[in-house]
Amino acid sequence: MASEKVSIGNVNFDKDSILVSKQVYEKGQKLNYVFLVGGTKIMFPDQENKNAAVSLAMKYNSDVAEICAWFDNIKGLIIEESPRKGNYYIRET
Repeated sequence: MASEKVSIGNVNFDKDSILVSKQVYEKGQKLNYVFLVGGTKIMFPDQENKNAAVSLAMKYNSDVAEICAWFDNIKGLIIEESPRKGNYYIRET
C-alpha cells in the first residue's frame, strides 16, 4: 500500500516520513522547516517546481539503522544531518 502524500511548500513528502513541520520567517522570507523521521532537519523556501520531493528509507547494516534520504529539485535547501549515521542524495533534473 502506498503511503499518503503531503505537500509542504510545493515539496512532496510521504506523510509518515514527517515528524513536525512549521513555517518560519527569516529576513522577511517564508521558510518551511521540516523535522524528518530519524532526526534529519531541513529548511527550504516555497518551491516553484512542482516535481520537488523528499524520500526516506532506512537501511540496516549489522543491526544499525542508517537513514537514506533523497532530495529532488529543491532550491535553497538547507540540511541539518541526523545524529544517526545516514546518506543524503541531492538530485536536480
